[in-house]
Amino acid sequence: MKKYIVFLFLVLNAVALVLAVSCSNQTPNSAFVAPVQTVAASNPTWSATPTFTFTPSPTATPVYPVSGFNAPYALAIDSMGRQYVGDTGNNSIKQYISGIQSSWPAGKPKSTALTYTSPKALTTDSSGNIYVVGNGSAQVTRFDSNGNLAAQYNLSTSTNLQGLACYGTNLYVSDAGNKKIVALTLPSGTSNATFNGGTVSTAAYGTPYGLAVNSAGTTVYVAASDNCIHIYTSAGVPASPASIYGFNAPYAVALDSANDLFVSDTGNKQVEEFTVGNYFNAPALIFGQGTLSTPEGVATDPSGNVYVVDSTNNQFYQFVP
Repeated sequence: MKKYIVFLFLVLNAVALVLAVSCSNQTPNSAFVAPVQTVAASNPTWSATPTFTFTPSPTATPVYPVSGFNAPYALAIDSMGRQYVGDTGNNSIKQYISGIQSSWPAGKPKSTALTYTSPKALTTDSSGNIYVVGNGSAQVTRFDSNGNLAAQYNLSTSTNLQGLACYGTNLYVSDAGNKKIVALTLPSGTSNATFNGGTVSTAAYGTPYGLAVNSAGTTVYVAASDNCIHIYTSAGVPASPASIYGFNAPYAVALDSANDLFVSDTGNKQVEEFTVGNYFNAPALIFGQGTLSTPEGVATDPSGNVYVVDSTNNQFYQFVP
């Protein structure tokens, strides 16, 4: 009887040892928690796609901030280097020269601005005209360089227009409500048939927001709700490669005269610069890391300086690369 008890004891110990070894080799199960995207309350909704964490890059701190805004979103710079800020919460467009508000519209004191309801995007043409879209409007409005109303273009039934870009006689508009990019011919405002019949659908990747055109007018860049920058030719055909991945709620894009690409990566609280030929690599320079909260509009001037408006900090920044 004692032999059987000893045998049973040895068998049970062996089983326990096997179970212990087996369990010790298992990797504990852990749940993946998606990163939280921090964007302004009035920002668009972004799709929950994985984002790429950029490797450390040189950073640039602002030369100056300008305060006194209420949720600024829109930003444009003309060929003379004059800066226009769409002060969305204050329903106005303000002109600055070297960070100092100027007398604009013409003949008015510096404390005034052009009245416009909730400006969300701005762009300028080579003649100094300013184009603007705002919340609740299905129109693109054109003002001359003195701030006088020059024309209005009825775009669609959508009242959610989010981006503008201009090159020559081509005006590109991101119609977020209809998920498409529309091309107009200036100054008439008629549909530009060379851009894939005048319209490119973006439904395949979501909603288009900020737009930019390269210095030759041959390529259009689109910040979209799938956390990518999509690239089209001026004929409305996807480029090859057609997308730059890895952002977190990108809102606006800009290109300088050398065609370096600047992206306001809103969810990552910074602006990234990608040098020409290296759009699909890590950024060459990061702007506003630790300073910006919700960067929206981004633009460059003829001297290569970079400007950003922050809708949470309510400020307008200049950076010198």
